[in-house]
Amino acid sequence: MKKILFLILLLLAVLTFAACSIYRDGFTEEYSLEGASKLKITSKNGSVSVTGWENDYVQIQVNWMVEGEIDRKLQEFGREIEVVPRREGDLLTLTVTHPPRPRFIRSVSVSIELEVPREEIEHVAVETFNGSLGFYHLQAGIAGSSSNGRITAEDCLGEINLKTTNGRVVLDKVRFLGTEGSVVTTNGRIEADIALPRSGDFLLRSTNGRINVLLPAWTEGIVRMETSNGDIILDEMPPVRLLRSRKNLLEVQMHEGEMMLEVKTSNGNINLGESSSLYSVAI
Repeated sequence: MKKILFLILLLLAVLTFAACSIYRDGFTEEYSLEGASKLKITSKNGSVSVTGWENDYVQIQVNWMVEGEIDRKLQEFGREIEVVPRREGDLLTLTVTHPPRPRFIRSVSVSIELEVPREEIEHVAVETFNGSLGFYHLQAGIAGSSSNGRITAEDCLGEINLKTTNGRVVLDKVRFLGTEGSVVTTNGRIEADIALPRSGDFLLRSTNGRINVLLPAWTEGIVRMETSNGDIILDEMPPVRLLRSRKNLLEVQMHEGEMMLEVKTSNGNINLGESSSLYSVAI
């Protein structure tokens, strides 16, 4: 009886899949800055990556996928996906939209790749749901938020504020500027090879995940590490001065400076080590 029930369920699944179609397509658009120095991108159900380049305009590549019942107007629906630009002062906003989803469409996903002027954009903000975020080769403040997805920042310089609900965060050769910055994930580990200024308050926090931090030997300031369930490990660090130590908390001073870096996780180890990246001295 169990075998028969299993075969029936399997047949229904096969028939359901067979009655489903998937269409993919995409388009590219370009936008002049027209004096804008700030960029905001809003999307949902898909990844967003932003890369700095040498040209003086913004280029966006949109790739979409629509899944739904066979012989329905899936392609027509996908082709109604568009990017709506809006300019307000020095801010250029790009919003990805699509019409209300009819019942015969089961899912819609949109991935976005942007290339932006590295020398002219001062700040980039990205919001997405159910998708990863990527920031590459930028000299700008970056703010990113995703409900479900990994966040990657590589070769970036600026004020950094990143948040994801479910996802790993990787910071590779990222230099924080300004007086504050934060990187927060609810479920995921943090891998951070970063440099920090001489002053300011900065936070790396994970609710469920380990945190690995690499700092240059010249870092100036206090590093406070705290975990509810896990170990705190100093891995081949240059000499540091111990300020506080108790179960699940360690606070150390690196040279002088007024910078404060807080590293917190509820469940996971914290590792602090020396970066091998070639950062210039603190500013």
